[in-house]
Amino acid sequence: MAGALVLALAINGLAQTNLQFTAATSTDEQAIRLTWASTNNEVYQIQFANALATNADGSTAWQILYDRYPSQGTNTFWLDTGNYNLAPAVMHPKNSALRFYRILDEGQDSLVSDEPTVSVTSPTSDTVATGELTITVVAASDQPVISGTKLYVDGQEMRPPDSTTNWTDGVTNYEADTYSINTCEWGNETHTLFATAECQSGFGDTVGAPPVMTGHGVSPFVPVLFSNLVTRISFSQPSFDPSSGQTQQVSAVFAANCNWTLNIVDVYSNVVQTASGSGTSMLYNWDGTSNGTNLPNGIYYYYINAQTNGESSDFASGGSSSGPPSSSFARSSAVGSDSSELWAVAPDSESVVPLALYPPGFDTNGFTIFAASPSQIQALRASSVSSRTSVAMDRGGSGFTPAASGGGSSASSQNVPVTPLRPPNNPIRGLVGIFGIAYDTYSANGTNDMNAPLLNNSSQPSTGHISMNNYTAGQQLPFGPLLPFKPVADSFVANMKYWGWNNTINEADNQLSISSLRGSGTPFNNVNLGVLMLHGAYGNGQNAIDYVANGCKQMYFPITFGGNIQWLRLSEMNLGGMGTNGLKWMVIYACNSLYHANWSSMQNKGVKPYNGNLHLLLGCDTSSYSGTSLFWNWSQYMNFGTATNRGSYNPLTIRAAWYQAAKDAFHGKSLSGSITFAVAGDSACMDDLLKTNNTPTGSWTYDSQQVYP
Repeated sequence: MAGALVLALAINGLAQTNLQFTAATSTDEQAIRLTWASTNNEVYQIQFANALATNADGSTAWQILYDRYPSQGTNTFWLDTGNYNLAPAVMHPKNSALRFYRILDEGQDSLVSDEPTVSVTSPTSDTVATGELTITVVAASDQPVISGTKLYVDGQEMRPPDSTTNWTDGVTNYEADTYSINTCEWGNETHTLFATAECQSGFGDTVGAPPVMTGHGVSPFVPVLFSNLVTRISFSQPSFDPSSGQTQQVSAVFAANCNWTLNIVDVYSNVVQTASGSGTSMLYNWDGTSNGTNLPNGIYYYYINAQTNGESSDFASGGSSSGPPSSSFARSSAVGSDSSELWAVAPDSESVVPLALYPPGFDTNGFTIFAASPSQIQALRASSVSSRTSVAMDRGGSGFTPAASGGGSSASSQNVPVTPLRPPNNPIRGLVGIFGIAYDTYSANGTNDMNAPLLNNSSQPSTGHISMNNYTAGQQLPFGPLLPFKPVADSFVANMKYWGWNNTINEADNQLSISSLRGSGTPFNNVNLGVLMLHGAYGNGQNAIDYVANGCKQMYFPITFGGNIQWLRLSEMNLGGMGTNGLKWMVIYACNSLYHANWSSMQNKGVKPYNGNLHLLLGCDTSSYSGTSLFWNWSQYMNFGTATNRGSYNPLTIRAAWYQAAKDAFHGKSLSGSITFAVAGDSACMDDLLKTNNTPTGSWTYDSQQVYP
């Protein structure tokens, strides 16, 4: 990254005061690794700016780059590879002329004395990994909610898990998550795996629920040696859009001079493009066509096969290609670098880790510290691992043995698993659609409730206030903070982007204006699919009739700005957009957002929160909970299906995906009461798929399913 690197630190009123950066280094991939002195049980926010003193008063407009990152103890590190889940996305540092960083200490966990435990149970330390690596993470907590785990490789967050299993022994709740990575997307060297987990004291979604407290856990580091013939597979575009003139440049480095073949495969396992060549590296530009024929937008995976050919490995040679020509590509000097550095072995441990993982001043008394090159360390580990029958030598099934030295593979051939799996690289071609998400966390009072007076029935003053959720005149509805909404939203955005959707609305709390939700001018009418997550209430009791809304009973949503709350009537919405980018499907995820009795009252009075362009409105008929995997599941099931096998492409309808996502998210949880999800929509659109859907006819219906227990 060219230019200057400026590091700053910030604290809130309750956080540590000894924050200090201990290192800031650039990796050979030009990512930026930040390391700072930290305190146990604190949570950090990484902020960035592209320039300093950009505000009128001379201050800097810092933006959030990564949030709620838990402390790793007295020393914490994180890797900046960009954040493509933000709107607008933050590019990889290699694509930025300047990037300035600041660390904000967000304070101590509210469950500081009862943090979850988390561990990477497979692979074990010093495993030699080849090809696709399956990683198992297990978290445990006596709190009622484990809100998911995250896997990191060298400090970079990976995609969400492929599968999740929850269970309880009556005292402790457990979650086991399975992740997959393709080790060929990294260099042949030792990489550090670790995981984090978050637990919650409850969900806090229902009116009057106690405040939700949170705790975080970080697993021990697990060093794993990646050893492949094909390495450093990378892509010039996180995703690419041929219609805008982009091409996708696929590159790889080989541990020896090879003959290589690249197959580009669609979701139905059809090979749509093939290229081949030879050398110590490959570089192939794909224009998104199948030998000149245009292809539909969507997911396309990349598979590389390489066989050593006995030629000199000094430089790559240009090779023949059945598609556009490949280019010669000299091996980067960074790839071959093998300079000596310091390593450490802690007492009662067999793991060799870089000494740089420990902060300056750390007590290393009793440690074994020595100098060695990475290849010497890899040889040591390979030799050690080969003598242990309990350690899996080949996790990728490609049939070759890792090298004993040099950090490379001694294999003569390798069929590489599917790429890309590593973020931010994305196997998408083109743009599938546009989506938006907004949410309110009600966190202006910290962990305390925000109280909302009942809505005044202004046109009929004799009736006083509208009664809601069994609260009557003179009372206030207490709404607790919904901090879990942020990770829920983040995972949804990540998965929708993975499947080729562009995120143009991503707003939280004060960014979310009540005026932007009223009427047909809402920004949501300019996206194909929208999600709004917040608290909800419904009118009930003697004074539930809303005379402002034609005398119906309906649903209400509190919208905050700072410490203030305003009520949004469902009847004030006018959802549905025209044209290619118009709103077709909308989720209002709130308790009782589609309460059936009141929805029927609205329909009977001709009060409709939608227009003729909306296909479906999805929500809840009962109270619900912020299931951490709910929206990730929904995205996955709509875009791909429920299978875990990448070759089993079978998307569910939007409605079926909504119900199945909830069933899977709440399965194994200990929740109070039953939960019913609902879908109201045009009769012609109830079985809409994301890719194929019908034109609304104007006749609406209502459907619901119990999703828990």
